[in-house]
Amino acid sequence: MCGRFTQVVDARELAALYGAAVAVPDVERPARWNGAPTQAFLVCRLDAAGRRVLTLQRWGLAPSWARDRAIGNRLINARSETVHEKPAFRAAFRRRRCLVPANGWFEWRRTPAGREPTWIRPEGGRPFSLAGLWEAWGEGASRMESFTVLTCPAGEALAAVHARQPVVVAPEEHGAWLAAETPAERVQAPHAGPFEVRRVGALVNSPRNNAPEVVRPVDG
Repeated sequence: MCGRFTQVVDARELAALYGAAVAVPDVERPARWNGAPTQAFLVCRLDAAGRRVLTLQRWGLAPSWARDRAIGNRLINARSETVHEKPAFRAAFRRRRCLVPANGWFEWRRTPAGREPTWIRPEGGRPFSLAGLWEAWGEGASRMESFTVLTCPAGEALAAVHARQPVVVAPEEHGAWLAAETPAERVQAPHAGPFEVRRVGALVNSPRNNAPEVVRPVDG
């Protein structure tokens, strides 16, 4: 599962991550140290000409056929094992894939003392990409783009933290994923890591806390 993640990236990092990515005019880059569903994040997708562009999208997929965009509140994640067949996701899986830049994601590990928040990222500390799907809901002034993050069974490196993990797309796979050439089976395998798993404090428990201190390591 992925229910909270960090997105603090600048234009230079995005250019290095996505190459020819072009920012849509007037797109702001909000710092999300403790990003939560329904908030806006930068997402890399293809435009009608096949170019990589960055758009600001709401986390929580609202299919175009939905009567109320609030359905997205329940569609923040999509299981990679079934994404190609579920009504809410299958059209986006075939035609509207995206990459979600991230610095790390949060998970709560179960311990005898209670749920312990952790921050996870591939070792190296560089921004990376989560596999996503996007949709456009509404028309005109009410038009809204939204996305969901794919998850897969956790690999050996993270199984002790949680049973599932977000799908991490390696840089050499960016083009294949965006072009919808990757079959469902290919994204079911978890990223092997290695990962940094950092215990963090209780600040992350409230999405109102949005500051670097949220990802600061704590002893224990």
